[in-house]
Amino acid sequence: MHREMLRISRVKRYDLMLTPQFYIFKKESLPVRYQYQALKLAPSILDELTGAGNYSYAAIREGDSWALIAYDMAKIEAFLEGRGLPKNLINKIYFAQQSKEHFKHPVSVDERDAIVTMDDTVVMLPKSIVDVEECGILTNAFRPEKGITPSQSRHSWVTQKQAMIISALLLVLAAVYFAEGVRYQKAIASAEEKIEYTKQRYPQLKDKSTMVLNNIYKTNYAIDSLQRKIRDRLKAISRLTSKASKIDSLKIDTKGYEVSIATDPKHILELKKYAKSQHLAVQDNNQSLQLEGAL
Repeated sequence: MHREMLRISRVKRYDLMLTPQFYIFKKESLPVRYQYQALKLAPSILDELTGAGNYSYAAIREGDSWALIAYDMAKIEAFLEGRGLPKNLINKIYFAQQSKEHFKHPVSVDERDAIVTMDDTVVMLPKSIVDVEECGILTNAFRPEKGITPSQSRHSWVTQKQAMIISALLLVLAAVYFAEGVRYQKAIASAEEKIEYTKQRYPQLKDKSTMVLNNIYKTNYAIDSLQRKIRDRLKAISRLTSKASKIDSLKIDTKGYEVSIATDPKHILELKKYAKSQHLAVQDNNQSLQLEGAL
């Protein structure tokens, strides 16, 4: 992007590299470690160079120093609109100074001017004073790693790699949510089918509310669960009886079970071992087999 650029004939989203005509640059050795600290100092350091305008600032680390840049986004947008590019089509903005290594050999800007790195600073010069037979051209290899996104923040720096990683993560999350939504939808449809089937089988449930049906389900589930536990305990206890052992007493209710099994003392150890394998609570008694525990 330079002052003599032609009107843009193909309107689309563009990444732009600003020539020094559209930014103010100064290199400073600052006693700071982080970019946000350098950004805080940039306005006061560049104040005498900026003049009138609503400037934003950028800070780029260059070895032990900081490259401080001031730019007026409103003026940049107004210039581009005059060249046929609406501001909403400005994607990322880069500064030529960020690619100073690529401009060691002069690069053509237009028929009259070239851009070149001199004394570690990118400048624009007339081709007539550039001592080369042929200037290079700007390619995608000149693209810096970080750029500014005007629509998000005048001070935000987002790498293309970071943007791709974030996009990939969002796509993965979207796919997971979509899969979960499909699974829940199928589960709800299956539950609704079972409810309708039950209502058809038992007409007295047709006009019942969801709350009533839920209470009926919970009550019946609790009863069925208790009955199942009682049946399982009785089944396990019955397996301890044989010709050599019989039940003397049996008590089983919602609180638990108490069982006394009479058997020959020589079979007690064997019966105890089997009872424990069936998760029955065995009480110490050498004369008979005593079981007592919760359901």
